[in-house]
Amino acid sequence: MRLLSQPSQGDKAGALSYGIPFRRGIQMKTPTISFIFLLGVVTTALGIDSADAVTLATNGKATVTVVRAADATLDEQTAATELADYLGKVTGGQFEVSDEAASAASGAAVYVGPTQFSRKHGVDAASLKPEEWMLRTVGNDLVLVGGRPRGTLYAVYRFLEETVGVHWWSPWEESVPRKPTLRLENLNLRGKPVIPYRDIYMLYGNDGGRFAARNRLNRDGDARIKPEYGGCRDYGPPYHVHTFNLYFPPKEYGAQHPEWFSLINGKRVVETSQLCLTNSELRQAFLAKLINYIETTAATARAQGAPAPDVFSVSQNDWDHHCECDNCQAISKAEESEAGPLLDFVNFLADGIKDKYPWVYIDTLAYQYTQKAPKRIKPRDNVIIRLCDTRSDPTKSITSEANKEFREHLLSWAAIAKNLRVWDYAVTYANPVGMPMPTAQTYDDDYRFYKEHNVEGVFTELEYAILADMRDFKVWMMMKLLENPYADYDKLVRTFTDGFYGPAAGRLVRDYLVALEAEMVAKKSFANWSSTPMSLTYLNLSFINRAQRIFDEAERAVWDDAVLRRRVRHARLPLDRATVVTRTRLNSEWQALGQPTDPTPPSRDLVAQRAMDTWITQAKLRMSEAQQAKEKAEAEKEMRRYTSLPSSVPLPEKFRDRPKGTVFDYTADMTRNWKDVVKIVKDPEAESGFTNKLDLTAPETTDSEKYALPMPWGLYGVQQKKFIGGNPIKAEGIPGPGYHWYKMGSFAVEPSYYAYFFWSWIIQVDIDNAFDAGKPDQEFEAWARIKFEGPRFPHAKPDQKDAIYVERLVLVEVE
Repeated sequence: MRLLSQPSQGDKAGALSYGIPFRRGIQMKTPTISFIFLLGVVTTALGIDSADAVTLATNGKATVTVVRAADATLDEQTAATELADYLGKVTGGQFEVSDEAASAASGAAVYVGPTQFSRKHGVDAASLKPEEWMLRTVGNDLVLVGGRPRGTLYAVYRFLEETVGVHWWSPWEESVPRKPTLRLENLNLRGKPVIPYRDIYMLYGNDGGRFAARNRLNRDGDARIKPEYGGCRDYGPPYHVHTFNLYFPPKEYGAQHPEWFSLINGKRVVETSQLCLTNSELRQAFLAKLINYIETTAATARAQGAPAPDVFSVSQNDWDHHCECDNCQAISKAEESEAGPLLDFVNFLADGIKDKYPWVYIDTLAYQYTQKAPKRIKPRDNVIIRLCDTRSDPTKSITSEANKEFREHLLSWAAIAKNLRVWDYAVTYANPVGMPMPTAQTYDDDYRFYKEHNVEGVFTELEYAILADMRDFKVWMMMKLLENPYADYDKLVRTFTDGFYGPAAGRLVRDYLVALEAEMVAKKSFANWSSTPMSLTYLNLSFINRAQRIFDEAERAVWDDAVLRRRVRHARLPLDRATVVTRTRLNSEWQALGQPTDPTPPSRDLVAQRAMDTWITQAKLRMSEAQQAKEKAEAEKEMRRYTSLPSSVPLPEKFRDRPKGTVFDYTADMTRNWKDVVKIVKDPEAESGFTNKLDLTAPETTDSEKYALPMPWGLYGVQQKKFIGGNPIKAEGIPGPGYHWYKMGSFAVEPSYYAYFFWSWIIQVDIDNAFDAGKPDQEFEAWARIKFEGPRFPHAKPDQKDAIYVERLVLVEVE
């Protein structure tokens, strides 16, 4: 855990008013200069004593010319233009851009790129590595230069950001200081990004990679970075991931070559399977297609004057169904991993291209069933392993015990792979997405660990342009820490929160971040990429009330500034949506506490309206008109879904006499329903008024014949990988038509536990909020109120269709 450091006096007032602790569990490292050079950390003073100074503007008038190299590349031309543009915005002056060969400038200048002037004064761009940059004052002049590609562009952006104070917070928001007189003294810096490959999917700017380049990302997901912004470390076709079916579409090759696809249970399966990676004919066909992609994309890049893609993905489809043929299984058994046949196949391709195309790398996945490293086989030097982190708790760093499994996978791959990348997941995918989740505090620890264990690249999957939790803050922190994971974390947090929300609201946003992480730690919450609001036990009544008060104060602090108020509202959106979607649980908690006057659940309708207004406002800022209409409809649909349900549901009559705080009631709106096959519907027979309905005659209900008695159900612990089966519901156990209470059994509950229903687990209910760290061995009786209808079940009425209704699950402490 790592919370923000001790606040300044200005921060303490806000922190103390909410009783929020400021502390740091892990102290930041302060590396020496020699250590910095060893790791290639982004900023280093060159140690040259100089009294050189440059005045760029005086009283709003430019005093220098921007001079670019005569042979400036597209991105170096952009660097000069961007510099002149932003110096003009900062000072109010007009800065001319001239070509060095044609320049008649006799006064002071800013030399951008590999100019003759820079070489004459000992700054030779040819000696700088790709993306390496240098900033140096020389007399009355300034040199901004870097290695190709992107180094000069990064030099300009570093200068504007770190020296001048310009910040690009998101593709739509920036801060530009006003400095009519701009003077520099003794500037002499050199550096390069620490993590060589830096990619966030997605940024949503649709700006040709401008925002990515300004913040030193060298890939922008699928959006691409145009040559004028330095191009990108790009993947060639057909795509950057899950390419087996793209190379050999089943509809085109399945009938003619079924032997090229997986053998599963003794049969060749073409659809929704993988490839037979030991088939020699397939290998030759795959190699031929790969070579064709390499050659055609290289020719296109040459014609466009752009860098050619240097990485090509050869990776499994996004499901299991690996090949079970004797040849494939012989390798997997010898290697004790399904990564064995995959890597044997990839190495064959790598050997086939290395001599003719020495600049090309083949990228493959260590994902799901191939995540475990093989025992003996090693990737070739022109192979990149992209290890996917599908199981970690993102609220904790890779060094925590909770994330031991992924850490050990990474260390195993790092020991055998020359080129290793990590695929991180920065969002949750269970609906509703975008709940509050404290993760930013892990970024620097994780990235440092990656750097120090042979990881050369990080791909972060972060969708949802509006709904992702504190998206602008987290993306900005990622970009800065990918560039330099040894940067001062607290300083970065303060820079963003004060700069983006304004100092008055910034300290309160920091209060919120600290409170969120502290509550997560106190509740011993477990999270992963499929976490639902119910599983995030820190989203309780006490925390949500405290957090809402913090944002109330933050909004008041910036109320007269429409831009800052809009930004604060967006930071609040995840909290507001969580308040709405968990309202039934919050009310149950309030009832269990005896309905005190403080805390009380926030007004659902008021918060829902604010959330919808914020959602729509952000859509107008970030999206096209067509997309805005879609987002508006989504916002209205979500708020309508949760506000149409009762805001207050009393405890079931069966358990109302139990002592306060010993009954945990999970109504239908709290369940996780796979692909919405199960519907939440109103039902007058349900005690709560609504229920989950699984219609066994609906076309979307697959394998409906399997929903028969006895009905299986039970508990599963994600973190513990522990199954606990419940007492199956048998036909003779159904006493009559309508709803009845059925007892699953008695169990202790741990963090990450959920209940599942049916063989398919199509209904799941997170129950770990019942866990109390003070009573870790407390047992609970688990009960569910269920109704069976239709001819396949006992007591059916003639007009009924087959359906199962699950109204609620209740846990009751065993005395």
